[in-house]
Amino acid sequence: MTEIPNEFPLPPDAFERQRSLLSAHVEAGRHSSRLTRRGVVGVVGVVLIGGLLVTPALGIGGRLLDLIQGAPARPEVQTPVWSPDGRRIAFQSRRDGDFEVYVVNADGSGQRRLTRDARLATPAWSPDGRKLVFESWPTGLGVVNADGSGQRMLTRRGSAPAWSPDGRKIAFQRGFGMYVVNADGSRQRRLTQRGGLPRWSPDGRKIAFLGNNGTPCDFCFHVYVMNADGSGERDLTRKLGRGPFGGSASSPVWSPDGQRIAFVRNPSNSEVYVMNADGSGLRRLTRKSTGRSAFPAWSPDGRKLAFVSDRDGNSEVYVMNADASGQRNLARNPAYDAEPAWSPDGRKLAFVSDRDGSFGVYVMNADGSGQRRLTQRGP
Repeated sequence: MTEIPNEFPLPPDAFERQRSLLSAHVEAGRHSSRLTRRGVVGVVGVVLIGGLLVTPALGIGGRLLDLIQGAPARPEVQTPVWSPDGRRIAFQSRRDGDFEVYVVNADGSGQRRLTRDARLATPAWSPDGRKLVFESWPTGLGVVNADGSGQRMLTRRGSAPAWSPDGRKIAFQRGFGMYVVNADGSRQRRLTQRGGLPRWSPDGRKIAFLGNNGTPCDFCFHVYVMNADGSGERDLTRKLGRGPFGGSASSPVWSPDGQRIAFVRNPSNSEVYVMNADGSGLRRLTRKSTGRSAFPAWSPDGRKLAFVSDRDGNSEVYVMNADASGQRNLARNPAYDAEPAWSPDGRKLAFVSDRDGSFGVYVMNADGSGQRRLTQRGP
């Protein structure tokens, strides 16, 4: 989409989505048609746009897509995602033209391309680590084995795929609605007409998603939740208000225990918020006075959140405790750093940076030490 980062800042994301006003996520926070390498302001714009990219029907048109694709600072590598066993990292790269899914071992060896003709390839691992689902814009969703074999299409249309925790289903967005399909491509059905960018709860019983909050604009989204069968839909962020500059949200992510949801409020302030899974206990974790923030990512133990902020003058990866205390800069580099992703054991973070003159996937220890590039440079 992602992007285009994977979240909105994603929805998404954007890309982020994430690489989506939806980053990552699309994954809306990253709001600017051009992603700046020195600030999260651009990240937020791209996040928003990225997310929208992944889910074009949520408000992004062909002209915006063309604009994003032509942006000179658009990251060439996006959306690092750890395999469930922590041995590999999938990511999307346009080193060979359009975005395709690549994989690299966690030690930097064995980089290779998995997909062909994906074009927009935000990857998601199956829970058993044997397959990846990806977007093949504009044709639909595809799946490929982790070794690159067996690539095939699952749906004729769709974006922002998310595996259910048991690996049996894939939720995805189509147009203005959200659907679910069996992992083999059978039995597609619509869950809601409201929005998309699905995020399964850890127990697989619920799905969080971004839905239009009732305001007639392209970027007015709230965080909704519903049961996995599509029932019980409700707006969790209604207290944020309505309208493009007050109530928009993006990049919802469940805590590992399923008790809380972090998200980004945008586009006017782009700050990380958290709430209980029922919408209660809403609170802001980051402050506008310290810069814009995006890309929230829970640590596997639920005690910390990684995020991206421009509070020190450029886009950097930060970490904080789940209660907002202990916020600190991990990346500490004048280049663009974004899209943090925790390793399954919580000991490392993968992220995207252009510090060596070209975009790549990097890894560092959870305390910020040991930063190094994993992916190859150049075409």
